[in-house]
Amino acid sequence: EMDFVSRDEFDIQSQVLIRTREKLTELEEKVALLEQQLASKQDEQ
Repeated sequence: EMDFVSRDEFDIQSQVLIRTREKLTELEEKVALLEQQLASKQDEQ
């Protein structure tokens, strides 16, 4: 037996997933920038 979700539920979860991916990309970019800043500060020492 398969459980089905309504189209509305599917669309909502799809939007949640899209926003989560966007946030993940944003956080990855921030981490990369912070890592670069940290590396350049360590190079100065």
